[in-house]
Amino acid sequence: MKKQEEEKETSKSAENANWFDSKPDPATVRLMTPREQWTPAQQRADKRAEEAARAKGYGFYEQLLALLQAGDLAGAVRAINPFSSGHYHSEAMQAVATAQVQAGELLAAVATAQRVRYADTKGELIGAVVRVLLQRGDVAEAQWLAATVTGFRYVDVAKRIAEAQYQAGHGEAARRTLQQAQEYAQGFDVGDMKNGYFRSYYLSDIVKAQLHLDDVAGATYTAQLIDRPEHKSPALRKIEEYTANAADTARKATDPA
Repeated sequence: MKKQEEEKETSKSAENANWFDSKPDPATVRLMTPREQWTPAQQRADKRAEEAARAKGYGFYEQLLALLQAGDLAGAVRAINPFSSGHYHSEAMQAVATAQVQAGELLAAVATAQRVRYADTKGELIGAVVRVLLQRGDVAEAQWLAATVTGFRYVDVAKRIAEAQYQAGHGEAARRTLQQAQEYAQGFDVGDMKNGYFRSYYLSDIVKAQLHLDDVAGATYTAQLIDRPEHKSPALRKIEEYTANAADTARKATDPA
């Protein structure tokens, strides 16, 4: 019995030795080697593999677009479950989600949008669903969905909701929505070149929206938060112009005919 166990152990050791002694394929060697230590041949092989993967992804994406152009939305949905490539993944999800919004399949569009890897693109797609909901008068549902948006697109979505609230006669709710958007934009990193720029850009955009809602006090406060002169100066001018026009309108209304 003991001899049989020893023979089994010897057999396993032999198998393991053969596995470790076997030479891995070049792709495995390349991946196990730090990139900065790759040989020219390994670099060329990696480039070829990347190009092949990209071409494969683009091929799947073209097939998907052909299905959508043919009006086969169901077929396109099947094609992305799962999408057979890492390349063109977000583009594929965006194309399908856009078609779902256009077809009125809003829940499906949101589910597809959530699979997009980039927050900005995802927010743009959910924003499209929010616009449809607002057109239908579903402001509460639009607000709920807007809370799932992250990144820069949140401000765009909040502005649309505030406009719908204002048109529905809910001025105070609209002001609160813009205040939330302002607080969100304030959180963008000032020290980061991209985020710092968009922080000022979107704050200045909120100023215009607040003036459209006749919220001069809110617009003035928001304008003071803007860091970049190229955005702050125009925002302050808009407030001055709005105030001057409002004063002129009030004067004309009180002047005797």
